Formats: sequence, C-alpha cells, structure tokens
Amino acid sequence: TSTKARLLLLLLLACTCGAVSPSSEAAEAKALLTWKSTLTFSDANASSPLSSWSPASFPCGSWSGVACNAAGRIAALTVPGAGVAGTLDALDFSALPALASLNLSGNHLAGAIPANVSLLASLASLDLSSNNLTGGIPAALGTLRGPRALVLRNNPLGGRIPGELGRLRALTFLDLSRNSLSGELPPSFAGMAKMRELYLSRNNLSGVIPPDLFTSWPEVTLFFLHYNSFTGSIPPEIGKAGKLRFLALEANNLTGVIPAEIGSLTGLQFLDLGRNSLSGPIPASIGNLKLLVVMALSFNGLTGLVPPEIGSMSLLQNLDLNGNQLEGELPATISSLKDLYSLDFSNNKFTGTIPSIASKKLLSAAFANNSFLGSFPRTFCQIASLALLDLSSNQLSGELPNCLWDLEDLLFLDLSGNGFSGKVPSAGSANLSSLESLHLANNRLTGGFPTILKKCKQLIVLDIGGNHFSSQIPSWIGSSLPFLRILRLRSNSFSGSIPLQLSQLSHLQLLDLAANQFPGPIPQGLLANLTSMMKPQTEFNMTSLIHQQILHLDAQMNFVERIDVNWKMRSYTFLGTIALMIGIDLSGNSLSGEIPTELANLQGLRFLNLSRNHLSGHIPENIGDLKLLESLDCSWNELSGAIPSSISKLPSLSSLNLSNNNLSGEIPTGNQLQTLDDPSIYNNNSGLCGYPLVACSKGSSATVETRDTELETDSTYI
Repeated sequence: TSTKARLLLLLLLACTCGAVSPSSEAAEAKALLTWKSTLTFSDANASSPLSSWSPASFPCGSWSGVACNAAGRIAALTVPGAGVAGTLDALDFSALPALASLNLSGNHLAGAIPANVSLLASLASLDLSSNNLTGGIPAALGTLRGPRALVLRNNPLGGRIPGELGRLRALTFLDLSRNSLSGELPPSFAGMAKMRELYLSRNNLSGVIPPDLFTSWPEVTLFFLHYNSFTGSIPPEIGKAGKLRFLALEANNLTGVIPAEIGSLTGLQFLDLGRNSLSGPIPASIGNLKLLVVMALSFNGLTGLVPPEIGSMSLLQNLDLNGNQLEGELPATISSLKDLYSLDFSNNKFTGTIPSIASKKLLSAAFANNSFLGSFPRTFCQIASLALLDLSSNQLSGELPNCLWDLEDLLFLDLSGNGFSGKVPSAGSANLSSLESLHLANNRLTGGFPTILKKCKQLIVLDIGGNHFSSQIPSWIGSSLPFLRILRLRSNSFSGSIPLQLSQLSHLQLLDLAANQFPGPIPQGLLANLTSMMKPQTEFNMTSLIHQQILHLDAQMNFVERIDVNWKMRSYTFLGTIALMIGIDLSGNSLSGEIPTELANLQGLRFLNLSRNHLSGHIPENIGDLKLLESLDCSWNELSGAIPSSISKLPSLSSLNLSNNNLSGEIPTGNQLQTLDDPSIYNNNSGLCGYPLVACSKGSSATVETRDTELETDSTYI
C-alpha cells in the first residue's frame, strides 16, 4: 500500500542521510500540509499552485516552492504571487528549524504576523511583502539570530517600528515601505551596523532623522525615507556615509539648509530632496557629486543662484529645481551636461536668457513661470529627441523659428504667456505628427488658423486663445484632428460661420470659441456627434498619458497639463486631469437665431456659456435634461418667453445668469433654483416676477431695471 511504501522510503532516507529522522521530515511535511488546508486560492478555476503538496510525496524535490538543504531539511519556502489567501496562524514555524528563506510575497495573506515566526531559528531572509497583513510588526522578530533581509513592504501594517529590531545585528536589507507605520525611528537602529539598504518610504513616520545612523552604518548604500512626516534638518553627519549611492528624502517636512557636507558623498548617484521646506542656497560642494545621475530639489524654498559647479556633474540625466525661489541667470556651465534627459527650472525667479543646451538626449525641458528674456532659443531645434518643451509664462519675444516645427518626436509644447509675435509657419515640410498638446495662448501671434496643425493627427489639446489670429476656422479641422479633446480659440479675431465639421470631433470635451467674431446661427447638427459630451467622462489624465510615452522620466517629471477655463464667473486653471472640463463657451460673439434643442443631448455638460450674443427665441424646455450642468450663462442676448420649468430640476446648478434678455413670466420655483437667491441674475428682463424678485400678481409682472456693473463686466465668464 501507499502507506507502507512511504514508511519504507522514510527508513531508507534515514539510513542514507543520518542527519534527518523520519519524524522530523514528517513534522515538516505535516506543518505545511496543515497550513495548506486552511488556505484558499484567488482563482478558483486555476489549478492550485500548491497542488503538488501531498501526503503521498516528499517535500524535498517534489513540492512546488520547497527547497531542501544537503541534510534533507526544508531550507526555503518560496511561493510568491501564487494567489494564496488565508492567514499565517496555522503555520507551525517551530517545525521548520532549518528554514533559511521564507518568501510569501504578492499573495492575499491577511491577519497579523504571528509572533512565533521568531521560532525560525535559521531564518536569513523573510519576505511577506504585498499582502494584506495587518496589526503591528511583532517585537519578537528582534529575537531572530541571523536574518540579513526583512521585507514587509506594501501591507497595511500600523503602529510603531519596534525598537527590538535594532538587535538584528546581521541585517543588511530592511524594507518596511508602503505601510501605515507611525512614530519615530528607534534609537536602537544605530546598532544594525551592517545595514546596506533601508526602505521606509510612504509611511507616517515622524521625528528627526537620527544623525547617528550615518555614523553607525558605514556600509549603507541606499537610504529611502521619502513620503513621510520627518521634521528637523538634514543632519550634517550625512557626509560620513561615504558609500551612499541613493538618497531619497522627498515629501517630508524637513527644514533648514542643504548641508555642505553632502558634497562628501562622492559615490552618490540619486539625490531627491524635493517637496520639503528647505531654504538657503544650493551648496557649491554639490559639484563634487561627479557620479550623480538624478538631482531633484523641487518644491522647496531654496534661494540664491544656481552654482556654476553644477556643470561638473557630467553624468547628470535628470535635473529638477522646479518650485523654488532661485534667482539670477542660469550658469553657462549647464551646457556641459551632455547626458541630460530631463531638466526643469520652472517656477523660480530666473532672469536673463536661456542658456545653450548641449545634450542631444534631452526628452523634457521646462523653464516655465520665470522672467527669461530674448527670442526662442534655437538650441532646442537641434535636439531631435525632444518630447516636452515648456517655456510658458516668461518674457520671451520675437517670431517662432521654422525649425521648431520640425521636431518630429515632440509630444507637448507650451509657449503660452509670452510675447511671441508673427505668424505660425504654414505646413511646408514641417512634421509634427507626434504632437499631442499645443499651447500658444496669450501671445501676439497673427495670421490665419495655423495650417501646420493639419499634420498634427495625434493632437489632444489645442489652446491658441488670447492672440491675434483671424480668418475662418478651416473645414479640415474635423477630419485632421480626430482625437482632439480640448479646443480653446477664445479671445482672437476668428470670423465666418462656425464650421459644421467641428461635429466630427467625437472626443471633444471643451469647446471654447468665446470672444471672437462668429456671426449667424449655431449650425444645426453641430452638437449632434460630440459623443464625449453626451455622458460623464471617466478620468482622462493628460499627465499620465504624456508620461507613458516619455520613457525614462516617469518617476521624476513634474510636468502637469494646464488648461484655463472660465467657469462660474471666475477663471479656473485645471491641472493634470481634464475629465471635469466638459463644457461649451460661445460667449462674446455675434451669434443669432435660436438655441438648438439638440444641445440637450450633451448630458455630460458641466458648464454652458452663450452670453453676449444675439440669440433669440425661447430657452429650450429640454435644457432640464442636462443633469450634470453646474453653470449656465445666457445673459446679454435677445431671448424671450418664459424660463422653462425644467431648469428648476437641474440638481447640480450652482451658477445661473439670465440677465439682460426679454424673458417674462414667473421664475420657476423649487429644488436647486431656490438656492440661487441673487436677484441680479435676472436683471433687465421685461416681465419676470417671482422669487427672488417681487412676487407675481394676477395680470401684472415685475420689471427689474437695475444694471449690475459686475455682471456686465464678467458676463463673458461662466
């Protein structure tokens, strides 16, 4: 029988391998089989990854994920990402005295980490990362004799880090990142003198960074504490950690200056101190970091000049100084950085001209929101790899060079908020086939609608508002820009009929043609095929889209898509996610005729501005179908008749302006309209009455003649 055969095998094993007894081998097998019996597996249709664990076979050599040592004892249990669900409570750790490596990462284990895991007398490596383990880290782990690696990353573990972990003198690798740990780092950590890599990022840890860690850990190469709540300054003792290669302290509450001693870390390759409250200058000693590849000091309060010594870091690929108070001219030594992939000097106080960039590998360059002067830097025309260029909100001027439009790999271009003038070149030989986002707003550009855009088949965002463009919108816009989501042409001098071909832009979410010279009726059928406006949009994150395509930079780029939208009588800037920008603004033109009833099909609309035109007729009764509408402005038109009762059924309406029309009758009551109690939103209509105006009386009407200066000024804003 199988039982007799198994006994014979055990006796044979005992005779040939004297170090293992049948009882110990059976105890190990029993421990694993008992634990297996309590587990479930996430995919019920798939064969169990532990199906080979059977009483009819030996663990050594036949059980999946089980490895044995030369003595025939279980030395490693490796079952990562196997869909195992359950707890560790039923696993008898005392039956596995030879287990040196336990890896159960990427499963669905829940419950607490049992304290009796400390009974694994031979344990050298423990990896329980990416499970659903809860509770605290058991202090009993500190009694283990020789673990070199402890990985509990990506669990919802909470509480403080037990000081007993400091007894793990042999530990070289500790990863407790992506948990909910709190409190200060235990002083006992300094006792882990062999520590090489420390990962504590994305927790709720606080207190100061203990200076003695850098003096007590001579072998440390990686120190990641980013996304916590550490306070105090960066200890000058950091200069003693001579083997440090990766340092990430981003997104804490650190204050004080960057210590000059950081220049002693001559082996450093990665430095991220961004998103803190650091102040003072960038130390010149930073130029000693000849091996540095990434330097991110963004979103602090750093002041002074960028030290010219920065040009000595010849291996630098990513330089991010965004969001500080740095000033003066950028040093010419930046042109020595020939391996740059990404640089960001945005949101500082820099002046002078943009220096020459020598790197032919550059993918991303951002200089936005400074006071740079001069013409468009032709140095960028020589960088064929360039995918993102942001020079917005500076004082650049002159004409845009033709060579700009030959950057075939360019995905994002923002030149808005400068003083660029002249015409955008015609299509010619230019090739912008990769361009997805183009911002030329608020310059002094002239000429007709840029024909060069006909080649931009991948364009998603087009913002050329606030210029001096004229002529008609070409009919090819519908077929040539099939993926367009944002079309912002406001505040130009475009004229002629609004082309019906705009209806081909089925992905369009924002149509802003305000403050131009469009005459005549809103074309019948224009709104019929704008399918992205017909339902609420799922989140569309332009930032993520661009990141996915600019390889090597996903973790470090701080680029955020910006769109200015006039909404609820104010100007808003949307950053990154553009899903909420579902609206139409046709205000400030010379449009006439009636409001198309097909407008009610756009049930994803959040704002609608038709003000300051010559629209007539009634407000469509089916406007009440726009259940997501938050802002409606039809002021300064020639609309007549009653306000449709369906408006009172718009549950999200929070901004309404119907002033300066010929509306009459009783203002509808109930629901959301009762919260809009400012009478000025109905000013200057011929016969309106009812709340919030005077009550209606039989055979009479109320007329409100008070003009509201503020409404008159802001009526082009939703």
